[in-house]
Amino acid sequence: MKERHAEGGPEERGHPRGLRSAAKEGRLRAVSTVHEELAVWRPAEGTLPPGAWFGLPTRRGGVSRGPYASLNLGLRVGDEPEAVARNHAIVFRALGVPEPGPLRVRQVHGTRIVGAEEPAPEADGFLLQAGDPWMAVSVADCAPVALFARDGSCGALLHSGWRGARHGIAPAAVRLLGERGIPPSELVASIGPCIHACCYPVGPEVMREFPREALRPHPQGTALDLPRAIALSLVQAGLEETAIHAAPECTSCARDSFYSHRRDRGVTGRHWALVHLAR
Repeated sequence: MKERHAEGGPEERGHPRGLRSAAKEGRLRAVSTVHEELAVWRPAEGTLPPGAWFGLPTRRGGVSRGPYASLNLGLRVGDEPEAVARNHAIVFRALGVPEPGPLRVRQVHGTRIVGAEEPAPEADGFLLQAGDPWMAVSVADCAPVALFARDGSCGALLHSGWRGARHGIAPAAVRLLGERGIPPSELVASIGPCIHACCYPVGPEVMREFPREALRPHPQGTALDLPRAIALSLVQAGLEETAIHAAPECTSCARDSFYSHRRDRGVTGRHWALVHLAR
């Protein structure tokens, strides 16, 4: 499987060591050829424990057209259902996800996190343990966040936009994993591709919800550094700063690789960020 660096947009500077070091950048990995090359963003090798899989297929390699080109995985965004079904099949085949596909929930920008066996029509995260089915959250600017115990026994997958970051979905996952016997010092975190401060100016109603360390100057005023805000909340929850790795790719900048709800004014596709823990 060949590998290459992803295209990315401008990066914010001045982050503490361990959050965006060049040695820990995520990569796009080609996994098959279907129409055009299908590529999957993955964290850098050595970031996750053995048996842990976390990744996000980019928008390349599917059959959707127009603003959804080409690997849109969202069914309720205006794309043709037949194309989305074919895209699902492409991803399942390429990644080895068994039918009928990963466990999913209806996301509501909240902080509820559920387990594999817990019925929940609305939530924004999963707890998982080794041997559970594949799980996925839907994103197109919001951050997918994966947490794993260093021993590979359990973890969590989260959908975190600014509301999830503000209301503490990541610390909530740390607490739940603590209830399973995993202290924060034994966790590693990976924050996948999302919108970055270069493309995320916000108004005062959002600015006042975050510490100054999560805000950046922007030509339009002030911007939110979403991965930084999530990383800060994880540090406050007890994770070691060097155990938190954030993807440098900005979904708004990298048009050829990622869908962006903000950039495309809502008319765009959706990615799935997927996790699995081998038994």
